[in-house]
Amino acid sequence: MNQDSSIVQEALHDYSIKYKSFEWIGQSANTIYKITDQENNSYSLRIHTSKSGTLDSTWIERDVIHSEMIWLENLSCDSDLTVPVPVRNSHGEFITEIKSTFCTLLKWVNGEQKPFITSVDEAGSIGEMIGRLHKHSSMRGVPRHFHRPSFDTFRILQALEKLKALADTGQLEAAYAETLQLAGQRITQMMDSLQRTPLNWGIIHADLIPSNIVFHNGEARPIDFGACGFGYFLFDLGWCFSYIHPALRQPLLAAYSKHYELPDNYIELLEGFLIAGQLETMNFWLGLPDFEQWLPQHIGKLCEREVASFLKNDSFLFSGTPYWE
Repeated sequence: MNQDSSIVQEALHDYSIKYKSFEWIGQSANTIYKITDQENNSYSLRIHTSKSGTLDSTWIERDVIHSEMIWLENLSCDSDLTVPVPVRNSHGEFITEIKSTFCTLLKWVNGEQKPFITSVDEAGSIGEMIGRLHKHSSMRGVPRHFHRPSFDTFRILQALEKLKALADTGQLEAAYAETLQLAGQRITQMMDSLQRTPLNWGIIHADLIPSNIVFHNGEARPIDFGACGFGYFLFDLGWCFSYIHPALRQPLLAAYSKHYELPDNYIELLEGFLIAGQLETMNFWLGLPDFEQWLPQHIGKLCEREVASFLKNDSFLFSGTPYWE
């Protein structure tokens, strides 16, 4: 029995469910196991350890994890969104500590996971879900005792420093690092110029990519709130658009705007936030053990396409070849 399996079994003893089996699902910012109980109900047990060596330890602090559970509980009670509902342990707490490692248990969200978003209907369903999520965040505000990181310019500047260091050691082409520095400067100026109000800033999911969305009877359901925090609502959309083809972004926004209003200059802002999301996530990607095998190529395509257009003031949100093609 490996260490994680031992932690799973010990953690489950602290819950009222009688489990029948557990299955390793994957590891990214957390290690995930699917738990099935004797009545065939399913749960997600998360062991809060990351495979990225550069993940900020803030994400695995007790108060920060507890705050994620508070928000999920609020969403499950106060909105019509289908989200992972946190399960309290036998002590009435959201967090179970095993061998100095924090664990959380959530009800499994049923649905089909799609590796790519390929239809207008799927894009529209995602847009509706994000719009409802942002509407709830704007109207309900911040729960009491809520502590989560912010997706602000500090994290982008942090990533740019890491990319410069890569270029200095020859692991990244200097021209690409310089291009990202120029883009980063424009993006931080853009973000610093925005006044934070309940209409544009609040709690966001921050990782609404296809692997964190499941579909059930046409409904898009968000899962894996492990990256949630404070940020601009358009940051949420911009990062999502990093994985949505340009041809499907307009239908997504049309559905989104039925639930939450977009600002007049949303196209310009979303293009900046798309690149901001890419830069911010470099903090995580650069800690992955295999980043040298794929990240430099990823950065090259991003610089030659979206970033190049951004720096030339050529709009790219609804056209062009995305970096992944």
